[in-house]
Amino acid sequence: MDDIKIARGVYFLANNRVFEQVIAFLRSFRTHNPTIPLCLIPFDSDFDRIAALKDTYSFSIFDDPALLASCDAISEKFHGRVIGAYRKLVAWEGKFETFAYIDVDTVVLDSVDFAFDHLKYGPYMASHSNIEAIRRWVWKDNVHATHLLTPPQIAYAANTGFFVSVRGLFPMKHALAKVNAALELKDCMELHCMEQPFLNYLVVTSGYSYASLLTLRLMGIAPTAKLEWWGGQEGATVDNGKLYPPGGEPIFLVHWAGIWQEASASGKSLPYQALWDFYRRPEIPADIFTTNP
Repeated sequence: MDDIKIARGVYFLANNRVFEQVIAFLRSFRTHNPTIPLCLIPFDSDFDRIAALKDTYSFSIFDDPALLASCDAISEKFHGRVIGAYRKLVAWEGKFETFAYIDVDTVVLDSVDFAFDHLKYGPYMASHSNIEAIRRWVWKDNVHATHLLTPPQIAYAANTGFFVSVRGLFPMKHALAKVNAALELKDCMELHCMEQPFLNYLVVTSGYSYASLLTLRLMGIAPTAKLEWWGGQEGATVDNGKLYPPGGEPIFLVHWAGIWQEASASGKSLPYQALWDFYRRPEIPADIFTTNP
């Protein structure tokens, strides 16, 4: 990586296997965030089709083989093989002084600038946390019996498909130093969700303050904070590239975590397929970008 630092930016993680999701993500992101710097973290070495889009959608590529290899080594400790999702850990070593990370099973419906303002409440901010339905995708029930984490640390259990943070908060040497302690909880981790348990472990044992947009909103600290929406949650309506939940709260992204594989296997449409189609629009070639999709 070069030594030039940039005040703020956004990272995403991808390879060729998720090319279609990447197109919808990039089109939606650049429609609503035309100028903020964007950087691809390669999921693995198979990302040439994604890299070919960097001029069209104006993004750079994270290029530090040693740091990426360190992430791969951490994933092998937990899974016995390389899992590219752990590579999002390099975000804390990148060129953005403050940054957002966004998974590509997502369409972005608004500017993400607002999220950076919430770093004044803590240097790590997820979108949703402290929801029991999410906890089970981070920690298994047996985690309580270990007494290695406190009940509040377990309850935080944030989704790691979106977060904002500060460069240097979790440098790679810190992540590596935490691996052995985290492995004591390996049998309590929902490793189907790849890096999510380990990243939650880093956050809640860091000694830094942490929160989520949802908890700040519910506590009245940030009552106008925008939120994400999970594609498996019913009740919202879609119109002209936007999603409107029944409660009327502002939604800045929609993600389909855990749903893509199910829809692909069953041959069924995604929930809110019309929203994804609005940005993907298969009739438009991947290398042609318009700010008015």
